[in-house]
Amino acid sequence: MARTTDSPGKLDTLVRALNLIPYFQAHPERSVLEAAKDLGRDPAELIDELGRLACCGIGTWPEELVDLTASYQRVQIANSQGMDMPLRLTPTEAGALLLTLESLEATPGLTDREAVISAAAKLRGLLGPEAVAIFDSIAADDPAERSSQEILREAMETGRKVSFTYRSFASDSASVRVVHPARIFVTGGETYLTAWEEESGQHKNFRGDRMRGVMILDDPATPHLEKLPFDSDDPFGYRMIAEQADLLLHPDHTWLADYFPVTLGEVTDEGWVRARMPVGSKEWLIRFALGQSDRLRVVGPPELVGEIDHSAASALTAYDDAPDR
Repeated sequence: MARTTDSPGKLDTLVRALNLIPYFQAHPERSVLEAAKDLGRDPAELIDELGRLACCGIGTWPEELVDLTASYQRVQIANSQGMDMPLRLTPTEAGALLLTLESLEATPGLTDREAVISAAAKLRGLLGPEAVAIFDSIAADDPAERSSQEILREAMETGRKVSFTYRSFASDSASVRVVHPARIFVTGGETYLTAWEEESGQHKNFRGDRMRGVMILDDPATPHLEKLPFDSDDPFGYRMIAEQADLLLHPDHTWLADYFPVTLGEVTDEGWVRARMPVGSKEWLIRFALGQSDRLRVVGPPELVGEIDHSAASALTAYDDAPDR
């Protein structure tokens, strides 16, 4: 029988659902639409989660289940089964959140910098001086990266181009880039610059710690913001990439989906997990497939499979042609 695979996202979904109970108890006058706006969620998702909560409780008898009625206009909770308070952060979770806020405090281009500073101050007050000292020391900024961020902030505020040397993992090379800064965002604990590149005629993302020698130029910047849709849930625009690679993942390595834009599918009769991955850069994906060849196989489209096979054969040939020492 095919085995299903779990993901960390299931725990996140459970926590968000359970926190709806104390939220609506504290705000009984709020509609689902208002709650969705407060929580940054989709109203339909909240309705689905509230429906599932009605089947949860401390047992299986009716009197042991959460008693609630939910519609888009109103949510009434008659019996919360003791789940009256939001789930609290553990010291480790609070510390991780403080580290993220520390990173955001030094990030240029924030919409509401004061909110970040205020939230970090509240966490420091809750954690205590000993824990704060540890996390503040871990979060110490890299002077080189801070300097680059300050330069980028000035370039965006003055509307000017920037140049820098960039080490690209996609092409495995370093080159000087001249770009029009458009947006700065943080994801996965890393800072990125989105900028318009005239040479390629498109927006590209540049990771902050791979930029060296950032300089502001005298030329005015034209970032083409009208061509730059931004989704905080998909900052790299993976959903907009039409070309997709079909993968088979070994069941012991489905964790790759937590670190790369891999969407998991059904389990095959042989036990492998079907998956899809956007092809943002064909060269990068080929190197990724070769580097992870013991964990996954690319099975489509045929043209991509052929290029991967050719690259693998070329690499093996290079070993055969190497002179004996």
